[in-house]
Amino acid sequence: MATQEERLQIVEFDLKHFKTETIKAYGDIAYELVIIKGLTEDSIKRLSRLAETMEKRFERVDIRLDGMDAHLESMDTRLDQLETTLSEHTARFDRLETLLAQVLTRLPEKP
Repeated sequence: MATQEERLQIVEFDLKHFKTETIKAYGDIAYELVIIKGLTEDSIKRLSRLAETMEKRFERVDIRLDGMDAHLESMDTRLDQLETTLSEHTARFDRLETLLAQVLTRLPEKP
């Protein structure tokens, strides 16, 4: 059986060992936290740059879409003008057909 002095030495040894392991564990945790902090800061910077890049691209897309809208409005106006002109021509052809039909009815038939 171990004496009280031996038991005390065992407890002191175990306590020193526990303290050493605890200090090592805290050091490992601190090291891991520093790494995580660095990775997090890097990720935040990268996400910020990505957000800026996407914002600039969306601005360029918006500008291009605005240009395309303006162009389509211009084409729409031109198509309306063509449709109006076509309607006018159709009306004129209808009048000409009517006039031609009247002229043909007045002509004498072939002998």
